[in-house]
Amino acid sequence: MSGTLALAAVSAVLKYTLVNSLGDYNVDTAVGSVGVSAVAPDKVDADAPAINLFLLRTDINAGWAHNALPSRNSQGAPIARPDLPLDLYYLVSAHATTDFVAEILLGYAMQIFHERPVLPRQLIRDALVSPSLITADTPAAMLAAIAAADLAGQVEQIKFSLEPSAWETMAHIWSALQTQYRPCALYKASVVLIESTTRAESALPVRSYNIYPLPFRQPIIDDVIAADGPGTPILSTKDVRIRGRRLRGDDTRVRLAGLELSGAALTAGDSEISFSLPAAARAGILGAQVIHQLALGTPPVAHRGVESNVAALILQPQITQTGPAYNMAIVPPAGDVPRLLRVQLAPLVDERQRVQLLLNEFNPPANRPPRAHAIDALLRAPGSPATAQIDFPIPDVLAGDYLVRVRVDGAESPLEYVTPTGYNNPRVTLP
Repeated sequence: MSGTLALAAVSAVLKYTLVNSLGDYNVDTAVGSVGVSAVAPDKVDADAPAINLFLLRTDINAGWAHNALPSRNSQGAPIARPDLPLDLYYLVSAHATTDFVAEILLGYAMQIFHERPVLPRQLIRDALVSPSLITADTPAAMLAAIAAADLAGQVEQIKFSLEPSAWETMAHIWSALQTQYRPCALYKASVVLIESTTRAESALPVRSYNIYPLPFRQPIIDDVIAADGPGTPILSTKDVRIRGRRLRGDDTRVRLAGLELSGAALTAGDSEISFSLPAAARAGILGAQVIHQLALGTPPVAHRGVESNVAALILQPQITQTGPAYNMAIVPPAGDVPRLLRVQLAPLVDERQRVQLLLNEFNPPANRPPRAHAIDALLRAPGSPATAQIDFPIPDVLAGDYLVRVRVDGAESPLEYVTPTGYNNPRVTLP
């Protein structure tokens, strides 16, 4: 299989084919010494007759493009080594300064390639060890490295054919090359297969096949609510209910913000699943999904099965209580130094979560609007563990009674509501 130097090997073989056949067609007798090169057209020696091969562009070969696919498994690891299949397009040009010489050289080159539409494997081997290709610009060491690409060993032989081209195409080519136009022809070499060096994994052979008839019962979630009913906040200390259709399966699981609950952690029915929130759940907007795992294989192994839609729920933080008192404190409790309001929250708050304190003045006087503040929590050191204690700076908050809420990643802690007076707790008095 060809290596990474295969493109250079093709150019070398084509050059060898032209050089080695000059005597067979008496071209050197007609025009004298003829040079054969494989450089850009503007680099060709203009003082002597010459045939030049120039690799104009490369394209993916359509026939081999999808060979050995898929090349990676579901984890992204390589399981096959697809080759890089390339078609090479060459500009063959004739260079001369006297009458008819360019025509003779181009006709010779086109006749040679017409009679040799396929590059035989033995020709490739002979060309890449031929002393006729060794020059000052192509030393023996370079030719040996090109030969090591093993172009002759690739699966498909290389075909070399004349490529039809409109005059506008050739005009654009020579304009892009920024050199004077020369008699020329466009050829296509197909296909060069460059072997991949990626290491591929090979799975063990399959010993047996099992067939599992499965009815199509995709679970559907209608909503996610607190156990106390719709309209009540979802808190870390309360159970959660998922309501929907076809929720129960042979192996029912609930995925919640990257956490997975199963077995005894769930009370599952066909239209409702209830569970307690895990301690690792964090306040904010979370996604809940019901999964029916499938036990496949011998012995049975759990596989990814049918999944429901993802439903959103808002896990609200709450300011914890010790008896009737909310766990909040002004630090320090007195004095003129900058003050902090220290709040204890549930669930724990991660270092990356955004936390804000929301203060609304309680029972403001009728002659002015109520005061309100939104204060970001003090920054925590990167990598800090999850904590229940959050500090907020409050140096510029005027004295008075304030209702207290905490917002964590968009979810706000609830307030107590008393009819008919309205919200009355949790509340803090700032001196």
